[in-house]
Parts: sequence; structure tokens; C-alpha cells
Amino acid sequence: MTSTRLASHLDQRKSESPPTILCIDDDPDVTRSIELILSNYEVNVVRDCCGRLGICDVHEQNPDLIITDMRMPDGDGEHLLEQVKQNARTAHIPVIVLTGLRNDQLPGRMRNLGAASFLQKPVHSQTLLSEIGRFISLSELDWAAIDENSVNYNK
Repeated sequence: MTSTRLASHLDQRKSESPPTILCIDDDPDVTRSIELILSNYEVNVVRDCCGRLGICDVHEQNPDLIITDMRMPDGDGEHLLEQVKQNARTAHIPVIVLTGLRNDQLPGRMRNLGAASFLQKPVHSQTLLSEIGRFISLSELDWAAIDENSVNYNK
């Protein structure tokens, strides 16, 4: 590929910005797992470890989707959900609550606060992908095109 065609291809990819998913959980294994599950899709994943940082990143990153745990230090998922849904600039963002808490009233309470979906941990990766796909378009990465368009500096 010529440098002009490569530059054009890269410019086109930049203009088609992929969706951003904000994952908030105090367990880094959970956010890393979600990031790995999404690694074959054209999405940006932002990971936070507490509700306070999550609320900041909602405003800084303007995500297309939020996945949050319930029980976290420094601002739990319920507080985050309330903050997101009470703000006119962020109320449109779908929020998936992903929690290990077991309480029969919790799913209804979270939906009443504005959660778009409620999932229990552990969650199967296909179930999570299916729920994410309800709210944003998950386009798989075209690895062949990426390889074809890669620059080989060894030539």
C-alpha cells in the first residue's frame, strides 16, 4: 500500500470513531476480562476502579455505554447510576449493572433508577456481548485488512 493510500485509510478510520464503553468495577480482573472479551471488536474500553472516577470519566470520555458494578469503594454503582440519569447531558447513556449481589428486589430497583440492563456475576461472555449489542453496534475487527494495511518498515 502506498503511503498516500495508507494515510487515507488511517484518516478514514479516525473519522469513524468506534464506540466507547466505560467499565467500572473495583476488581481489576473484571474490567480486564471485559476488555479482553471486547478486544476483537471495534470499541474503546475505558476502565475505572470506583464510582467517583467513573462519574468523572462519564463527563470526560462521553461513553456510548456504561457497565458498572454495584458495591465499590468511593462511590457505589447506585450512586453512579443516579448521577448519570439525573444529568441531562448523560441521561441518554445506557447503563448495564453487572453485580455479584444477590437480592430479588435489586434488578427492579436498578431499572427504576434508569439501568438499561441488569446482569449477575459471573456472566458468560456471550451473554455480556449480547447485552452490549442491544445498545451499541459491535463490529468485529477485520484482522486481514489490518494486516494488509500494516506498514512494514523492514522492506
